[in-house]
Amino acid sequence: MGLLEDLQRQVLIGDGAMGTLLYSYGIDRCFEELNISKPEEIQRIHKAYVEAGANIIQTNTYGANYIKLSRHGLEDDIKKMNQEAVKIARASAGDAYVLGTMGGIRTFNKNAYSLDEIKRSFREQLYLLLHEEPDGLLLET
Repeated sequence: MGLLEDLQRQVLIGDGAMGTLLYSYGIDRCFEELNISKPEEIQRIHKAYVEAGANIIQTNTYGANYIKLSRHGLEDDIKKMNQEAVKIARASAGDAYVLGTMGGIRTFNKNAYSLDEIKRSFREQLYLLLHEEPDGLLLET
């Protein structure tokens, strides 16, 4: 059975916030970069959510888009960060579903980026996530 069928049959429990939890551990840097530098930390969090009863876990990709990563000088790692995030989540999920997560741009200056830049940034991340075949996508604000 797949995600859509399960959603029609029962209530599914999602995981909690990845970034908030990482920040509470004293990690104050680009959380998505941890998919490469500390994958075991991300996997530990995913597994904890699954053990707590989550039927759905989200990839650690909320800000794994060109615009956000370029603020940290990490734009060259966008492909690897998104790929590794899905792999880490899959390895941790057990029977839980894996959703590829995409978040917002997070800028208070509405003129900081052109519409074309924003579209390109989201399109690239979407393609990278879909290429790894998560069970679904979660678009967050």
